[in-house]
Parts: sequence; C-alpha cells; structure tokens
Amino acid sequence: MLSIFPQSFIKILSENPFGDLFAGIEDFFNILNEFFLVFFTYVKYIFAFILLIIGIMTLLRYRGAYRYERMRVQNKNLVEPDLKSKLKQSHVILGSIYLCMSVGIFFNYFTYFLIWILDPLPDRFLFQFINFSDNIDPTYLNRIADINASVYAYEKTIYYAFSFVSFIALVQIFVCIWTIVNKNNSLGNPMLVYSLLFSGIVEGMFFGFTTCLHFFI
Repeated sequence: MLSIFPQSFIKILSENPFGDLFAGIEDFFNILNEFFLVFFTYVKYIFAFILLIIGIMTLLRYRGAYRYERMRVQNKNLVEPDLKSKLKQSHVILGSIYLCMSVGIFFNYFTYFLIWILDPLPDRFLFQFINFSDNIDPTYLNRIADINASVYAYEKTIYYAFSFVSFIALVQIFVCIWTIVNKNNSLGNPMLVYSLLFSGIVEGMFFGFTTCLHFFI
C-alpha cells in the first residue's frame, strides 16, 4: 500500500493538476485588463461630455444673469454699471475654459497639455516605498511601474489599478477646485471639500498624476 502511494502521487503531479487553475487565473487577469481599457475609454468621452454640458450651461447662465441684472437696474432707474464685462469675467471665461477642456479631451490636445504640466511634478512615491529594500529585483519593479515592460498579465493589472487610483485623484482635485471656484456649498461643510482636495493630492503623489492620462490618448 505504501509503495503504491508514491507512484500515484508522482502520476498526479506529472499530469499537472494545477495547470488549469493557473491558466484560469491568467485568463481572469486578462479579462480584468480588458475591462480597465474599456473603462478608461468610456470615462474619457463621458468626462469630456460632462465638461461640454457644464460649459454650455455656464454660458447660458451668463445670458440669463445679464438679462436679469439689466432689468433690475432699469426698473430701479439706476445707472447701469458695466454689467457685461463684470459677468463676462465670471461666466463667459469659465464657460469657454470648460468648452476648451471638453474639446481638448475629445481630440487629445488637452490630455497632452495635462501630461506636459503634471509630468514634472514629483509623484509615484509608492514605488519608492516598495523599493526601499535592496531585496526587491529592480527588473520586477520596472515591469510593474512601466506597462510596456510588463511580461505577465497580473503585472499589467497592478499598473491598471494604480491608474484607476490616479484617475480618482484627478477627479477629486478637479471637482474640489470647481466647487471652490463656483462657491458651491451643496457639499455642506467646506472642510469636506478641502479634505477631498488634499486627499486627492496625496493619492496623486502616491500613484502618479499622469498615470491614467496615457489611456485617454
């Protein structure tokens, strides 16, 4: 009986019973990588469309605000100030910026501009924390930090996960800046806005501000 067990065990190992499991895990990471690619494609156009709507609504708000202020001044027989230039500074310029950002994301030039502006910033400190020890192979770390150098599917998945956090950081920063500039108090406590802003900055410093932008091109 004891002599039969080793032979049976060796036969099972020779058939590679874990081969299907490893192949299934590899397929899972490949599907997950494909999901991230489609996700960033959707997000690019959805984000650009949202900016387009915000820009149009900002310009329409300018027209309504200008007409309202002009009627109010005329009804009170007041000397009309330079309303058009005053409102133009806060509405037309802001709306034009949103429209330029939207078109720039559609045609990639605003994405290139963001990469050019944000790339010199010191970030991706997470890789420095991982590489604090000399025991980690720098070649392996490079395969995680650079998706073009990745060999296995899970290495690309790690990079996509970092890119996702980088995207969340940029969204937090943009939304918080927009809320502060527009003096929007819908979020209640202003400390929440500033907390989200600083947490977005910290996330960008850890995972990179431009890590996700390359998938928008």
